[in-house]
Amino acid sequence: MISVAGINHKTAAIEVREAFYFNKDLIGPLAEEIVEKTSIDEIVILSTCNRTEIYFYKDSPCHTNEISAILEILHEQKNCKGDYSQNFYSHCGEDAVKHLFRVTSGADSMVVGEVEIVSQVKEAYLHSTKLALTDAVLMRLFQKSFETCKRVRSETNIQKGPISMSYVAMDVCIKKLQRLNDKKVLLIGTGDTGKKALNHLQKKGGCSFILSNRTSQRAEDIAPRFGAKVVSFEEFPGFLPSSDIIITATNAGENLISYSDVSSYMGSGRYSPQIFVDLSVPRNVEEAVGRIENVTLVAGDDLQTVTDSTLKTRNESLQKAEEIIGDMSREYMEWYNNRKLRPLINLIKRNINQISEEELSRLKKSCSPVDYEQIKEYSNRLTQKYSGLLIKNLKRISNGTDDPELLKKIKELFDSPENR
Repeated sequence: MISVAGINHKTAAIEVREAFYFNKDLIGPLAEEIVEKTSIDEIVILSTCNRTEIYFYKDSPCHTNEISAILEILHEQKNCKGDYSQNFYSHCGEDAVKHLFRVTSGADSMVVGEVEIVSQVKEAYLHSTKLALTDAVLMRLFQKSFETCKRVRSETNIQKGPISMSYVAMDVCIKKLQRLNDKKVLLIGTGDTGKKALNHLQKKGGCSFILSNRTSQRAEDIAPRFGAKVVSFEEFPGFLPSSDIIITATNAGENLISYSDVSSYMGSGRYSPQIFVDLSVPRNVEEAVGRIENVTLVAGDDLQTVTDSTLKTRNESLQKAEEIIGDMSREYMEWYNNRKLRPLINLIKRNINQISEEELSRLKKSCSPVDYEQIKEYSNRLTQKYSGLLIKNLKRISNGTDDPELLKKIKELFDSPENR
C-alpha cells in the first residue's frame, strides 16, 4: 500500500518543523534506516522549510506498524526530548496519492501555487532514485504528480499573485518601509531562495545589495546581475548596522545573528527601522531579535496571515485544481490496482486459452478443415468474451484490494487443479 507520514505548516509551528528538518546529506542514511527497520519496499523523503514527509510503498494492506516505526526513528535521529507524534499526519492508498498531488501542484503550500515546491519534490524523488530506493510504484506515482502539477498550472489561475515565500516576504518589506529608495539590502545565502528575494526587490528599484555566502564564488557569480558588492561570510556581521533589510537564506542549521549582535548597535548610532527576513529552516536569526525596538523580524509562520489573504482570491482555482487532482489520482489508482491484478488476469487468460486449445486439438481429428477453422474462429471469440467478462468482474469484486488473502482466494478460484 502507498502511504505517507509527515509534518507541515498546518500541523506544527516552525520550531517543531525545523526540529524535523533533514538536509540532503542526512536523507540517504535516514531512508536506509527506515527501510532496514521496516522492510518497506520503496521510499522517498521530502524535507523543505514547511514540511518533512516520508512517502513509502510496502506490499501489504496495513501501514500502521510502519508509521509508528518511522515516527520513532525520526525522534531518535533528532534526539527529541519530547514526543511530537501528535503533530504528524498519515494517509494511505488514494488519500496518500491525492496528498502528494496537492503538494506537488502547490495546492497544499503556505503560499498557494508556489513554484519552488515542484522542484523540491523532483529533487527528493531523483535523490531516492539514485540511491535505488524507488521502483515501479513510486516511480509512476511521482511522474504522475509532475503531470498533475503541469495540468494545474496550465488549466487554473492558481499561480496568480505572490508565488513564493520569497516574494511574499519581500512584499512585507516593501509595505513596512513604504519606499525602497536608497535602502541597503544584505543577503546572507545566495541559493535559489535568496536570488528570488533579490529579483523581487530589484524589480521595485532603488536598492543596493551586499551578498555573502559561505562559498564566496557563488556570490561572485550572481553579483553582476544585481550590481552587488560581495563580502566574505566572516565579514557580514560588520555590515548589519548599515543595512535596512537583512535576508538570511542558508542551510547553516543554526543562529547566525543573535539578539546581542543587533541590540549592540540599535539605539546607539542607528535609529532608523530595520527588517530581518529569515527564510531559513532551521532559522538563522534568534527569535529575540524581533523584540528590539525599531526592528521587525519576519520568519516562516509570520507570513501565514499574508498568504491567507491571497488564498481567498484563489478559491475558484483551488476548486478546479481539486477536480484535476481527483481525475489524476483516479488514473493512477486504476494503473496501481490493475498492476496488482495483472498476475491474476494473466492466469485467467492462460487457463481459458489452454482449455480452448486442448478441446480444439481433440476436435481437429474428427472434422473437416473447413469446419475446424469455423469452430476455431467461434471458439476464439467465445474465449475472448468470457475472458473479458471474468476480468471485468475480477476488477469489480477486488475493488483495488491489497488484501493478500483475498487475492489468494481469487487465484484459487481461477487456477487449474493441477497447479494447486
